[in-house]
Amino acid sequence: MSKKTAAQKEQGREKGMENALQLGKSIPGTILRLSGPAILEQFFICLASLVDTAMVGSIGAAATASVAINISSVWLINGCITALSVGFSFLVSHSVGEKDPVKTESAVRQSIAASVTLGALLTATVLAIHRVLPRILGAEPDVLPGAQAYMGIIGLGLTGQTLGVVLSAVLRSAGDTETPMAANLASNLLNVVGNFFLIYPTRQVVLPFRGGSSLASAGSSALLPATDPVLAVGSPVLAAGAPQITLWGAGLGIRGAAIATSLSQYALAAMLLYAICHVPTPAKIRLRGDYRFRRQTLRSLFHIGIPVLLERVTLCLGQIGLTAMISGLGTVPLAAHYLTSQTESLLYLPAYGFAYTGTTLIGQSLGARDRKLAARFARDICIISTVVILAACVPVYVFAGEIIRLFSSDVGVARLGIATIRIAAATEIFFSFFIVACGICRGAGDVKFPLAVSLIGMWGLRIGLVWLVTRVFRWGVAGVWIAIAVDCFVRSCLFLWRLANGKWMEAA
Repeated sequence: MSKKTAAQKEQGREKGMENALQLGKSIPGTILRLSGPAILEQFFICLASLVDTAMVGSIGAAATASVAINISSVWLINGCITALSVGFSFLVSHSVGEKDPVKTESAVRQSIAASVTLGALLTATVLAIHRVLPRILGAEPDVLPGAQAYMGIIGLGLTGQTLGVVLSAVLRSAGDTETPMAANLASNLLNVVGNFFLIYPTRQVVLPFRGGSSLASAGSSALLPATDPVLAVGSPVLAAGAPQITLWGAGLGIRGAAIATSLSQYALAAMLLYAICHVPTPAKIRLRGDYRFRRQTLRSLFHIGIPVLLERVTLCLGQIGLTAMISGLGTVPLAAHYLTSQTESLLYLPAYGFAYTGTTLIGQSLGARDRKLAARFARDICIISTVVILAACVPVYVFAGEIIRLFSSDVGVARLGIATIRIAAATEIFFSFFIVACGICRGAGDVKFPLAVSLIGMWGLRIGLVWLVTRVFRWGVAGVWIAIAVDCFVRSCLFLWRLANGKWMEAA
């Protein structure tokens, strides 16, 4: 070993940069300490997305449609970014487990270079096709200008988005889940604030602390433009002399939403770059250094990333096909399905947090050549995540009626929605186990098995069963969710078999 290498390793030990295997006194303690911030991070991202959707929706149906028409393209882009992040999660977690700071630093530097390269390629691609893409996807004339502008501006933010996603994964793989959580929370808040000032025009805002009882009725709408008939100057609500201020707004509409999103992505990337260089973790680097790609790194990225990308494309195309079939059932069933999907997305948020934790702990354990520890982490992550997810599903099942009425007052939607939400809550554990098991397998570099299971599940089961229950048995949207449950049950059984026989560790 060279003197330089030995000195760098000793420096890493002196800084006390513990890896994830040293965070807790027990295996469950380590799992919970890592997964808690990761779950909160996913919750904040989901919450910001819902707020973003609501703010865009407040400016009209055409604005919402401008985003919706591009959603399948956004899914494909996110698939490319996710594939890169999974590849570097594997590389960084294993090098940290090996306690080789030189190898870790090289992997982190290459993750930055790869993120900038992929982000630039995605930006160039989107800018080349953003004007024709909405036409191909069937955008209506009133939606087309907004859809083109939205996709073009989002494309400009893809380098920042790629850096943010990959560096979040790198820090989590090094055992730091708190920094990505804090950075994502801050960037999401910036996105919401940016929406507030960039989407809406300059307007009169009612201050909710004077004006008597008449002002109280306006409190919930105090931040809407004064052009709203309820808050227009001279309206009865403001007759009691409620104080107002003029709040500046750019009035950019859907373009403002896209600008806010892109700027928040670059803010996230900047915060995480700062953290990589200053927060004492095994992934800490100095900004100046060698960012050249290594052949072995590229080989590992292709080995890990391509199956993950194909898996994401499979899921994306499958969701598009499902939506097309469900749309044929009518407006009310489609609305019930959409609201159930939104509710379900909150239920499996913990699963993604545990999946990220699984990737980190399994990768570091196998990097340290400790298969017994990896097996124990895998077992306990599955047990703990099952308990947490079941605890979340029980109240959703019990209060399904109250939940669906929060989103829709339509009697038909509520009737169908109660049934589908209960089916989703009762069977959510199967899909969540699939997500967690995927994270565990990826920590070991086992990415071909999740791809095979996704292909079997989405195209061999889900699409076929949904077609059967909707076209042959006529079970409607409730039948759709039964078909989804069967698919998830089969996937979870396949992964349970994979984890039990230990073959998932052979990929490492």
